[in-house]
Amino acid sequence: MIKTFAFCLLITLLDGFNLAGAQTKNVSGVYAGIELTLPVTMGAGMGRNDVVYMLRPDGTFNDLLDKPDWKTRVAGHYQVQGKKLKMEYLKGSKQEYTFEPDGDIDAGSFNILKLNTSNLVPAGYYEFTHDSSMGGAGTGMVFVGTSGERGLYFDGKGNFSQNSSSATMVSGDNIGGGGSHKDSGAGTYTIKDGILTLNYSNGKTETHSFFCRPGEKPIMAAIDGNIYFMKDKAPKSASSSAKTKTTSGSQVSGSKANTSTENPSEASGGTAMDLLNKAAEVHGGAKLDAIKTMQVSATMMGIDITLKVDLAARRARTEFRKGGKLLQVEQLDGDNGWQWRNGSKQPLPAARVAQLKQGFRSGPLLFRKENLSRIQNAKAQEGKNNITIVSYSFDGVISFAALNSNNQLVGEGTKTGSAGQVSAFTGFKTVDGIVLPATELQSEGMQKSTITYNDYKINPAFTDADWADAR
Repeated sequence: MIKTFAFCLLITLLDGFNLAGAQTKNVSGVYAGIELTLPVTMGAGMGRNDVVYMLRPDGTFNDLLDKPDWKTRVAGHYQVQGKKLKMEYLKGSKQEYTFEPDGDIDAGSFNILKLNTSNLVPAGYYEFTHDSSMGGAGTGMVFVGTSGERGLYFDGKGNFSQNSSSATMVSGDNIGGGGSHKDSGAGTYTIKDGILTLNYSNGKTETHSFFCRPGEKPIMAAIDGNIYFMKDKAPKSASSSAKTKTTSGSQVSGSKANTSTENPSEASGGTAMDLLNKAAEVHGGAKLDAIKTMQVSATMMGIDITLKVDLAARRARTEFRKGGKLLQVEQLDGDNGWQWRNGSKQPLPAARVAQLKQGFRSGPLLFRKENLSRIQNAKAQEGKNNITIVSYSFDGVISFAALNSNNQLVGEGTKTGSAGQVSAFTGFKTVDGIVLPATELQSEGMQKSTITYNDYKINPAFTDADWADAR
């Protein structure tokens, strides 16, 4: 997924700029914030990226606080010039932020807040959570979702308990199922100089980096580089286990599959592939197959998005702008890709390339013959309100498509490992005989967002300039 930033005005970094030898204002400490991630194209899902920096007095910084050597590890150097924080990684990439009057960092579309280093863990229940879902009550669709969370309860007296879980679920009339995993434990804890030590009652010991932001809501903590938020009330099981399990021992449950007791019913509209072929006709049929290139204009959270796709060349380029200013570019070229941001160009990691490739089969593009021919293990089940869920495997990736009574695609999702991406489409517009979404609804954790598709161009003529490096 593409990281979105509403940058301040872009600046030109001077050649030969050496951050290591620059004078550094005393802004040392740990800073944490959450940035959202945008999709490359329809249905790719929205996510979050936890950003945590440790700025040291000597002008070095580290952004990997989950590593055993996080206290001494150096990712790069930084310099403060006025209100500007300029960071340069050892590998050469650069980043720039702006300090706010209160000492926090303005990163454009999100803030990076300064945390405290102390020998105290404020009592309470801290939770790290992520989820994505579609459908459910009031939507006319079957509920499909993935979720995961980890909670840590500290009683302020040296006792703690932890629990974690992950689950995937599909539920509705005559359809249900999923899988889940749970884990729990308890013991005592100590904290010193940002090192949190958890001593479990079963003899296991863990150490974590821990920095918090007490006294100012939302109360948050960065634990191993992940951002946890304190809940107003801890679950009863968490507070009770912190009191009792330090002597009785931890209870750890293994993973197990949870299956609905309802008997799933086969969709009445035909086999799963019959339904997908019908949806293909509804969304454009041969006109879908005739698409060679596409350009999409959309808006999300005040960011203007332009997507260019060349299906034959397996190219995709996404440009982000705010107020006409280019913020970021991400481009896929076959099996490779790159990202440009804040004047710096970096290659895309293999995992990101794999994600972007899924964009060629997202939304109505799924129904192109070249994609339908590669679908395996397709199964269809009926849900309530005449919604049908078709699950399938595509190159080993498990996905689903939700179809309404008119065989229109109203939702889709993809599951990779323990993670999932889910989207719901509302409203359609017809362009050159092809039925395309007008709006996409996405959710990730506490963040919810809407993408509005403003304009589609089918088979535009792209030139080399459309795929040129960003400047």
